[in-house]
Amino acid sequence: MRPVAAFAAALLLVSVQAALLRYVGGGAFSLSLALPVVVYLGLSAGNVDGAVGAAAVGYVLDLTAGGPKGLMTFLAVALFLGSRLAGAALSIHGKSGFAALSAVGVFLFGLGALLLTRAVSPVETAPGLRLLGRVLVDALLTGALSPLVLLGMRRLDGLFAREEPGLLR
Repeated sequence: MRPVAAFAAALLLVSVQAALLRYVGGGAFSLSLALPVVVYLGLSAGNVDGAVGAAAVGYVLDLTAGGPKGLMTFLAVALFLGSRLAGAALSIHGKSGFAALSAVGVFLFGLGALLLTRAVSPVETAPGLRLLGRVLVDALLTGALSPLVLLGMRRLDGLFAREEPGLLR
C-alpha cells in the first residue's frame, strides 16, 4: 500500500506547492515538497515498496515539471537509493536529521536535474550553472518544511500499518 500512499501524498503535496508558489512566492523561489516523501521512503520502506513509491513520486514530478519524461523518475529513484544508503550509514533520528537529509537530497536532486538537462540540451537552450543558487534556496526551504511532511507521512503510514496478531491491547 505504500506506493499508492506515496503517489497520493505526492499529488497532494504538488498541489499545495503550486498554490504556495502562486500566492506566496509569485515565482521568486521554488519548493520541492514531494521529495521528502522519497526521503521518508528511503528511511522507512522496504526495497521494493520504496523503489516503486519513489518511481511513483518521480512520475508525478515528471508530469508537473514539463521537462523530459523519465528524468524526474530516474532522479527520484536515485534519491531513494541515496536516502537508503544514508539511513544505513548514518544515525538519522528525529525531525532535524530528516530535515538535513531532505535538504541535501533536494539539492543533489536539483543539481542532477540541472547537469543532466545541460548535458543533453543544445548549447543555446541549456540551463546555466547560475541556477545553483536557486537550487540551494529550494533545498533550504524544502528542508525547513520537511518536518511537516514527515509528520504527515507518519500519520498516513499509521493508517495503513497492520496490527500484529496475538497482541493484547
